[in-house]
Amino acid sequence: MNENNASRMIITMLAEGNPVWYVAAMVNMRSHDVYMIGRAAGYPDKAKLRRAVWAEQNRTRAAA
Repeated sequence: MNENNASRMIITMLAEGNPVWYVAAMVNMRSHDVYMIGRAAGYPDKAKLRRAVWAEQNRTRAAA
């Protein structure tokens, strides 16, 4: 899994309401690293995270 896919998965899982420690365990990363990736996308604001996921999905569809 490359870094971009991992970041997208982390942001998606956080937006779904999963706690940082759970996401960290699922992607085999430190909780602090997961928190920093989420924070860059708007964590702990779940609405902001969902908008980040939605925007990323739209960018991916537009590029295809």
